[in-house]
Amino acid sequence: MASQNTLDWEVSEDLCSQKPEPCSNDLTLLLPTEMCEEIFLYVPAIDLIVSVSRVCKNWYDILRSRNFWFQKVKRERFQLSAVTEKRLAEEKDLGKALLILQGLSCHLLGLNTNLIQNPSGQDGLKKWHVKHGGNGLDVENPPVGSNLIPEEAGLPTQHCFVSSFAPCTRTQIIKLENHKLQPWMIDILQPKIKVSEWVSARFDCAARSTMKVKIFGSGTSVSYKQDWSSSTDGVERMEWYKMSLVADHVEGLCAVKFINTSTDEQFWAGHYGAKTAGSSVVLHV
Repeated sequence: MASQNTLDWEVSEDLCSQKPEPCSNDLTLLLPTEMCEEIFLYVPAIDLIVSVSRVCKNWYDILRSRNFWFQKVKRERFQLSAVTEKRLAEEKDLGKALLILQGLSCHLLGLNTNLIQNPSGQDGLKKWHVKHGGNGLDVENPPVGSNLIPEEAGLPTQHCFVSSFAPCTRTQIIKLENHKLQPWMIDILQPKIKVSEWVSARFDCAARSTMKVKIFGSGTSVSYKQDWSSSTDGVERMEWYKMSLVADHVEGLCAVKFINTSTDEQFWAGHYGAKTAGSSVVLHV
């Protein structure tokens, strides 16, 4: 069996370029195409790409079918929106469509999953570039002075970042190539970039938080932001709120920069500022 860690796009491209020679004694022709397809749906995608496709011309042709790979993606329980399915079905470059479908079948592409590392501080401040203000950014578990993070947030622990009396900023840059995503793939898929995180304030101190995201494309960048304050009408301290925004795809998308800046509003020494958890950037297809 092939190792998934060894799969690279050059290997996958073999399925699009290296066609086995026909054989007059090809016993695989005795199996109906429908039966072969049904069997292949149970074979790991990486083995179909690096091994099965090279057995014979008949199997190669089956594995060059866009419809087969749509079925394989569904068998691997990867949910594609109707809009994304339509884009892939209508993509004129069959090779590119196959590469995307194969990458999804192998669970290699960073799509429909959170690309932020250490989103709530379970690993301290690792993976974040931090600019400390006041007494510095810290991590609490569980949150102090506020309610527990609700189950609705879907987070595995009660870790959260907590800020101080001067702005504390944490930044993470997501390079899409590190998630096997090339700009041409993003241009075909045109995913919605869903950005979110949860925020709260202590019962005894007003606080504020700003979530920013910057989208980098070919020669261009677009910025979005959302502000939150416990002083806003209707906001109850101790409760957790979800900040969220949706950024549009830009041509040649190659990186996403996530920034959170939080502080308290009463200039109290210590860690009385806004608490944040579950930072998330998802390329949704």
